[in-house]
Order: sequence, then structure tokens, then C-alpha cells
Amino acid sequence: MTDWLRMSICIGAVAVVASVALGSSARAAEGDVQWRVSDQDHSALLVTADSEATDNLGPLLFHCKKGSGRATAEGDMSEDARSAIAATMLHDEEPNLVVTPEDASAFGPEFFTGMNGWRYRFQLSVTGPAFEQFERTGGFRFKLGDSSVSSDFKLGLENIRKFQELCKRPAT
Repeated sequence: MTDWLRMSICIGAVAVVASVALGSSARAAEGDVQWRVSDQDHSALLVTADSEATDNLGPLLFHCKKGSGRATAEGDMSEDARSAIAATMLHDEEPNLVVTPEDASAFGPEFFTGMNGWRYRFQLSVTGPAFEQFERTGGFRFKLGDSSVSSDFKLGLENIRKFQELCKRPAT
């Protein structure tokens, strides 16, 4: 079984693992929603959460195989996004994904049902323009079809940087 397949199978258990393994941030207080990172054996996870010991993760998370250079963004789809994706499919069109700032490294949008409704997933480079801006500002923006999706959390920026470093390809 490949590492990517193993990680995809294990993503369903992410919430349970995250409730135990999330690292702490010295600047944010318990109860503050912030970016939190979990550094595991061969993978890393970046989530928004309001405490270290929780399975109540925010609507957007990132995970990667360490050293791969790529992260997978995954989250809950709003009603607007679900409707926009459905409209494109009804017209036999491929749903489009546009990351802001424009980032050609983003690819492979998938749409599927989860325990809480419809979800999306796509990959992007951790050194591309969208992730670089995310690392600086805590804001991540993209469009699914005609629907805009954004996530803005300023607390825990150091955890975004840590996640990015864990996921970057090693220098050669």
C-alpha cells in the first residue's frame, strides 16, 4: 500500500488523532480558535481548533506527507459551493477551482459526502503563491465554481510556518 493511499484511508481518523496530538502555541490561550499543527511520523496536519484536546476542528484543514512539497486542503462545503458545483455538473462541465492569489500548483478538486455533508479536497504546493500568502496572513481563499470560500485566522501563524516546513521538499 502506498503512503498516499495509507494517508487517504487514515484521514477519517484525523479528528481522533488530532484531539490527542495537536501541538501547542505559546501565544494563544485555550479557547482561542487558531491554527494548530500536529507532527506525526510521516505526515503533518494543520487545523483550526479552539483547544489542544478537541475533535471540534474548523471547516478547513490541511494535511501532507512530510517532505512531499504538496499539501491537501480539505473542508466542509457551504450550501452556496454545493449549489455552484451541482450547477456545473448539470451542464456537463467540470467544476473549476481557482485559488487566490492565482496558483497553478492547485489541482485535482474532488467532491464527496462525509459525515457532516458535502466536502471538497484538492492539492497545492506548499511553496506556491497561495500557500506563501496563507503563511504570511493566515488567510486562505479560493473559488469552487462561482462560490467563494475563505478562511481567516490570524492566531497560530507560527504553526502554518511549521506545517509548511514539515511539508517542503528537502533541499538538494
